[in-house]
Amino acid sequence: MASVTLDRRFSVLPPIKKEESMDVNSNMMNNGENYHRTENSESVRKLSQENGISRSVNLDIPEQPFSSILKKTRQFQEFDSFDKEENLRLEEEIKLHHLEKLMNRFHKHKPEAILLQAGTGFFPAKTLPRTPGCMNLAEFKQTISDVLVTDEYDDYLEKLFMKLDSSGSGYVDWNEFCTYLLLLYRENDYMRTKREIPFLVEPKIRHIVQNRQEQTTKIVAVDGPTRYVTISREGAISVWYPSMQYDKYYIISDDEVDTSQKRRFKMWVTDAIYMPNCHKIAIASTSRDIRFFDTSTAQYFEEWHLFALPDVPYCFDYYYDKRNPNSESLLIFGNDTGDINILRFYKPVTQLFNVPFKNEGGAHKIFMQNLHEHSKYIGHTVLPAVHPELIRQVQFVPDNDMIISSCASPVKSIVISVTSLKKVYVFKIDKGVECFDFSKKLNILVTGSLDHNIRLWNPYVTFKPMAVLEGHGTGVIGVKIHEGLMQVFSYSKEAVVKVWDIKEHALLQTVILKFPSSIHGRMPEHGQFPIHLQPSPQSSLLVTCNDYIGLLKLGRTSIPHSDTVNTHDTQLCCAIYNPMFKQVATGCDSSVIALWDIETGNKSVVLSNAHMEEEITCMTFDSSYRRLLSGARNGTIKVWNFQNGHNLHKLEAVAEAEVTGIMPLLDKKIILAVGWSRQITLYEDSDPDSMYVHAQQTWKGGQLHKDDILTIDFCPPNLLCTASFDGEIIIWDVETEKVFNRLRKGAASNLKKKIEDMSSVTEKSTESDRPKSMNSRPNSRHQKSHKLEKGQTAPVDKVLFLKGRATGRNMEVSSLVTSEGGYIRFWCLYGARNEMGYFYAPDQPDESILGMCTNQNNSLLVTGDTTGHIKVWDILSYCIRFQDKGRIKSKPLLEAHWRAHDSAIVSVEFAKHDTGDYIISASTDKTARLWTLREGQYIGTFGQKRSWNLKEPTTWAHPRTPWTLNVDSSKKDTDSSTTVSDSKSQLTDGADLDLQPEGDKLHGNQPEKTRIKSPDLVLPPVETKTVETTDEKPTKTSKREPRELRPVDKTFLGIRVEKELLRKQKDRKERRENFGDITLKKTQQYGKLCSPFQALSVPTVVDIKIPNNMPLSSRMISKGYTSQNLTEDMVMNMDFSYGGRDSPQGGDQVGEPVAPKKVVPGSKAGSREKESRSSMRSTPRVFAAPTLKKHHTVA
Repeated sequence: MASVTLDRRFSVLPPIKKEESMDVNSNMMNNGENYHRTENSESVRKLSQENGISRSVNLDIPEQPFSSILKKTRQFQEFDSFDKEENLRLEEEIKLHHLEKLMNRFHKHKPEAILLQAGTGFFPAKTLPRTPGCMNLAEFKQTISDVLVTDEYDDYLEKLFMKLDSSGSGYVDWNEFCTYLLLLYRENDYMRTKREIPFLVEPKIRHIVQNRQEQTTKIVAVDGPTRYVTISREGAISVWYPSMQYDKYYIISDDEVDTSQKRRFKMWVTDAIYMPNCHKIAIASTSRDIRFFDTSTAQYFEEWHLFALPDVPYCFDYYYDKRNPNSESLLIFGNDTGDINILRFYKPVTQLFNVPFKNEGGAHKIFMQNLHEHSKYIGHTVLPAVHPELIRQVQFVPDNDMIISSCASPVKSIVISVTSLKKVYVFKIDKGVECFDFSKKLNILVTGSLDHNIRLWNPYVTFKPMAVLEGHGTGVIGVKIHEGLMQVFSYSKEAVVKVWDIKEHALLQTVILKFPSSIHGRMPEHGQFPIHLQPSPQSSLLVTCNDYIGLLKLGRTSIPHSDTVNTHDTQLCCAIYNPMFKQVATGCDSSVIALWDIETGNKSVVLSNAHMEEEITCMTFDSSYRRLLSGARNGTIKVWNFQNGHNLHKLEAVAEAEVTGIMPLLDKKIILAVGWSRQITLYEDSDPDSMYVHAQQTWKGGQLHKDDILTIDFCPPNLLCTASFDGEIIIWDVETEKVFNRLRKGAASNLKKKIEDMSSVTEKSTESDRPKSMNSRPNSRHQKSHKLEKGQTAPVDKVLFLKGRATGRNMEVSSLVTSEGGYIRFWCLYGARNEMGYFYAPDQPDESILGMCTNQNNSLLVTGDTTGHIKVWDILSYCIRFQDKGRIKSKPLLEAHWRAHDSAIVSVEFAKHDTGDYIISASTDKTARLWTLREGQYIGTFGQKRSWNLKEPTTWAHPRTPWTLNVDSSKKDTDSSTTVSDSKSQLTDGADLDLQPEGDKLHGNQPEKTRIKSPDLVLPPVETKTVETTDEKPTKTSKREPRELRPVDKTFLGIRVEKELLRKQKDRKERRENFGDITLKKTQQYGKLCSPFQALSVPTVVDIKIPNNMPLSSRMISKGYTSQNLTEDMVMNMDFSYGGRDSPQGGDQVGEPVAPKKVVPGSKAGSREKESRSSMRSTPRVFAAPTLKKHHTVA
């Protein structure tokens, strides 16, 4: 189902499903998933619940729905009139007592019967009774005027009545009026708090089998490459790929073997943290110890073990200087007695502790009481009695050496210790604090408690929070601040994630994670730290519940700050005009349809996901202008109610092929559709209640087109024109469904290409029974180049009937215009001679005309080419009679010419308004713009922030152009952009989220300096004389004005492929920015480790030959090898391994005793890694001979 969004300045009803009732509290942006929900404001609840209005769309209103409210809060006068304001509509001025009066008027309305035939002395009058409560236009206007005590809204009431009368019956009842207002008010509240919803896809949930039904204590993310590591309460370490695919696991265990009979308590992991500069994971446990695991290699191993701490370390935080990784780093941890300990590592990259290298395997053990012996590398500081009980969480802020800690005590819930100022801030909360997060950039502290509330604090104001966010049903156990989106993510015990807007303090989204342990109303168990926010490029939120892990992928990770005005986020397919409602409809490749008010340029309705993410390829209105028809690239066609966005019909797709034209014939009650299926398909349009309409391939004239049909047009009363990619143009008689005239036959197809197409179709038909995909080539608007191959016939991109000429009596006048590879051709439909004249419209060679339209009397022809230029031609006297010499080859008079867009114009639409004649243009540069017809004055772009008024030219953008507007805004924002760049460089070390805007660098737009140098920014109206031209296109050597190169489309495969390419490009750029220039110092900063960058910089490979006097080891001699009989093959097949990691050297001979295997001290590998695990320290590797393969070996 398509999602609908309404702008609060327009009164358009959202879509309503026929079969279902609409919940007032449901989110308008909801696409059907249960996990996406948006809360609504109190005004809607009051109107829908307290007022007694039914929650169903088919409302049954009681007699006095507002009486209870009016008795309590009646603050209005008995007769309340008001004056009409410029910026307020009628619906926004209606008060509760107005609604009560209107309801009574509707219920008491008893209309007179409709007189069909006057009565006589012999026969009574014939009348048709009317339904009580249904008002016509005159009665509706009179009722509204009486209730509001004003006549100033009479003009607007006609438009409002047409919107309410969605069925076109000519009557409106109270249910329709009340439902319209209810949904409108709800949308007003929603639009006021609307923000970017971060989670757009289903969460990924995985089972951590290695946990053995124990909850996960902590999630950490290691880099180089990025892996997610989960640590269970009992010490199971699981490693995951960013795609949530399982990699490996380890088990933490004590190396001491207990031979006594004493009862031993099992160790539980309390917290873990990743130390990025030294590639270590620190894990604390109830055994009063901290284990340091090395993650710099493919196999993780325990390197250090700090034991016998005075108390149990319960929570961690780590800080290091990113500019100098080997400088002093801090490991801060809070313990179970309320103390805060600080371990200072002076050379963390070089070494953590002062312990010499040892031959035996296992971790280095450091006794806490002997920590002073390691003073060269580590220092220890204790902040005693910070909290009266166990510390839940601790965080270090490096800007002013501030340590924030929390506990469950109501006396000292949050303590901020500023060591540089020797100051302490204490926050008191009744039920303590379970979790918190702090942002230095936003200067905000967020806390979560067991009282179900989230509090936003100023870190220096302790007595009162800035805001209290209510909405969770259970205790809050995890909060995270997303600085890029300025949002807060909270996680509660019932496995529910909520998204809050920091500025508005409003709930934006609720995600219910359906873990197996949380279904059926059960309360699941969680670890101490169940939430982790992963920054860009992964941009994910990870949560844990029992032995499950869930990943929520973030959509947009930053708020865009681009000055570029776009109508849609992807390129447009067309823009069409509705003269009845004076609105413009635009469609784009991301399957979004938007409706705009032409008088102001404001958005009124958005149909998101109209065709299930398929590209919209064509749109049109029916002759009543109440229905909108749209076609997609996959062959689907949908019929929409234009007033409220309701999907009326879904038309069956004949093939998985692009729909290029839809023609509704209201008089004949049929809908015709053409496209790349090469067929004319009929759909019955007689049943308004039929949701699914079957396709009928019963066109009596047969399917004569041999190639893709690109365009269609209808000329009343019964002429239909279709044209295809091979240049064929056919005129049909709709009454007989036969060929009226075949203006041109299609070019003969290439036999080889035809055989290949048939073979591909055969293969696809054997694979599946679904409709065959025929989208084998790019759409015309997606093509990078419009240059025709040698011998190729120009495709017919557009056909246009000159209806004013066709209805005349002159049979020898041109009444059809076609666009073919940039040439505009005029055709006469009668007689033996059909083509009357042609001319080449674009200024540059090898371009095309994709958009054409005319004014009402066909005196002006408007063309839009693939270079982004619009031309207005005077064709009043062009091709109105045949010439004896042959075809007319001269150009008509050029009335106006201007540059309108950066790339190809896909459609131009004539709009007749009370204030004048206008042109609506749509382009692949993601914009739709409004221009005056004859002068080409730029009025504005649909989607810009500033509204225009067609009645006041001072509100137009003219004399400025889209490019000069961008240049002005860029000059104004020079200082602000510098400030933003400086602020980015001053971010705290922890603020590594993606804060960069996505503007032009993602879309590949030209820089503004290039645009301002373009010589054809604005071209005044030019009058040109008729010039004789030839049938050949202008040569490339012809002198022409320089112009700005239009941006090349990234791909013709669709928006999803383009988004994937943009994502990969952005990830590569971020990796380069994070790593910087690749040097040998960077690749070897952690010792002699083989890195991909070092492997790429190996010297030239040469063959290595075995010397005759090569020395042999004792093992080689014992196996019978000598210097004379040693060959390269023997060395390559030689086994130099010593067996297991604990087996002695030379112990691989047959019959020798093998020592029993030991338990790995400090860690046990999983079953999948047991065979390949080897100690990094216990057994040195021996290389007996050089490798003979042709590659360079790096130690």
